[in-house]
Amino acid sequence: HQDTIILRKNMETSSLLPHAATQQQHAPNCATADSRTTRLPSLRTLIVDGVVLANTGSTARDHLANERTYLAWMRTSLALIGASLGLLKWDAVSNSAGYIVATVGVVLLISSTERYFTNMRHLENGEFVPNVRGILVVVAVVASAIIGAFVLHFQNEL
Repeated sequence: HQDTIILRKNMETSSLLPHAATQQQHAPNCATADSRTTRLPSLRTLIVDGVVLANTGSTARDHLANERTYLAWMRTSLALIGASLGLLKWDAVSNSAGYIVATVGVVLLISSTERYFTNMRHLENGEFVPNVRGILVVVAVVASAIIGAFVLHFQNEL
C-alpha cells in the first residue's frame, strides 16, 4: 500500500514536470502557483517577452477586470482630450477652458496607467491595496479644474 502511494506521487510529479518545463521553455517569465511572492518582470520584459500567469482561483478574472477598468479610464481620458480640442477650436469659449479639460484628461491618463501596473503587481502578490492616493489626486485635479473654471467665468475670461 505504501509503494502504491509513492508510485502515485511519482506519477503525479512526473506528469507535472514536463508540463512545467515546457511552460518555462515557451515563457521564461511564467509565474506558478508556488511563486506568488515573486515579482513581475520589468515593463520592457512584459512588452517584449510577454508573461504567462498561473490561472489559479480568480487570477484571470482579476487581471481582466483590472484591464477593463484601465481601458474605461483610458476611454474617458481620451474623450476629455478630444473635448478639449473641440473647446480650443470653438470661438465662443476662451482657450483656458480647453486647456483645463486637456489637463484633467492627461492627469487621468497618467493616473490610470500607473494604477493599472500597480494593480497588476499587487494581484500577482495576492494583495489588494485600495486606491486612496490615486482617487485623492484625481479629485484634487478635478476640483481645481472646476474652481479654475468658475474663477475664469466670473472674471469674464471664459
